[in-house]
Amino acid sequence: MVLFAYVKRMHSLRQANDRLTKSSFGVLWACVVLMLFFSGCRRRSYDTTIGIEDPRQTWIRVLLFDNLTECTVTSMSGFAVTELAGSRKAQFHTEEPIPVRIHKGQLACGEHEFGSALEIQPYDPFVFDLNGEPYRGYLRLRLSEDATGIEVVNALPIEAYLLGVVGMEMYSYWEPEALKAQSVVSRTYSLYIKNRFGDQRSWDVTATEASQVYRGLKAESSTIRQAVLSTAGQVLTETRPDGRQVVFPTYFSSSCGGHTEEAGHVFGDTTGAQAAVECSYCAKTARRKDFYWQPVRYSMEEISRKLIQRYPSLEKLEQIRDFEVIETGYLSRVTRVQLRGKNERFETLRGEDFRLSLDPTGRRLKSAVFTVQKSGDNVVFGNGRGFGHGVGLCQYGTQELARQGNEYRRILDFYFPDSGLVSIQTSINP
Repeated sequence: MVLFAYVKRMHSLRQANDRLTKSSFGVLWACVVLMLFFSGCRRRSYDTTIGIEDPRQTWIRVLLFDNLTECTVTSMSGFAVTELAGSRKAQFHTEEPIPVRIHKGQLACGEHEFGSALEIQPYDPFVFDLNGEPYRGYLRLRLSEDATGIEVVNALPIEAYLLGVVGMEMYSYWEPEALKAQSVVSRTYSLYIKNRFGDQRSWDVTATEASQVYRGLKAESSTIRQAVLSTAGQVLTETRPDGRQVVFPTYFSSSCGGHTEEAGHVFGDTTGAQAAVECSYCAKTARRKDFYWQPVRYSMEEISRKLIQRYPSLEKLEQIRDFEVIETGYLSRVTRVQLRGKNERFETLRGEDFRLSLDPTGRRLKSAVFTVQKSGDNVVFGNGRGFGHGVGLCQYGTQELARQGNEYRRILDFYFPDSGLVSIQTSINP
């Protein structure tokens, strides 16, 4: 009887425990659902955009797209739309995507029409989403001349721009001093390009490797923010014969391969502050497959097609039958190539232009440091070394110098001899 009572008691306890477990599980599941619901409804939180009060003439205009047919714009804070060549205005106070499209030869934002050009100004924190991608600053949209495409430009303060650049051009987990050096170089380069070309077009730089890679808020991180803000306003300058201090094109590449190259040999620039220097540092940090890259093979027919496709003026050669390296720089970097046409006419190209014509991505033919072997119609580019054009700052070399304890000013002095580090006027105090 005692055993029977004990078993019955245990059975009752298990039933009660099962009911409690099911009840607890139900409560727990309800809590999880509520947490997921409210986390999905919670607004994203962004810091306000730094430098938003800086004069607009000091901002950077980034070409995001040059021929969209439509897009959507969203801002958690709402935004105002202003017609750039007229007086029409509108305001949007919704987090729903607002379509921008071409309608009857004009730009239409939502249900409003704005002529051929408009500017979208989000409210504080001055952040908007374009097709779901977040950016800081303002957005300018302009119809193409034939009214079939939309040019999309992101205008924003330079320091806010750099937050979206440095983390794309250098790993955000690299040494702080390396990130600071990259911040100064990227700032200087963008200002040089803006000053040289900005007056001739509706944008200053592109968002691609053609200028510097820019990805807006997706590239931001705490380490990048620290590097940019701690060097805010700092740029490199060179002294002109008349004594003026001017910014110059501070080029940079992934790995120089052991020796940087003179800018004039690659781009035609002549600047003493960017003279070539021997660099033993990138060999210690660069991935081996990038420092010493595998041979790349092309047929002569493919080489001819790619060159003429990139430079239509070469059609005067009818077909490119052969080429010869006629000038080299440090590490035997190919700096000038002579092309021979089917009609026995000749033309020359800079080595970097030749390389990027064959491989626009730059990820197969990784540099112009190579040897050429020809066999019938086949050409093999072998003994490749380095990654990129090799001018100016070597990024992997910069990382190694920073690892060795060098401060960013010293790194900049090494890669840009005879340059000076100065501070320009900015609302950001480093």
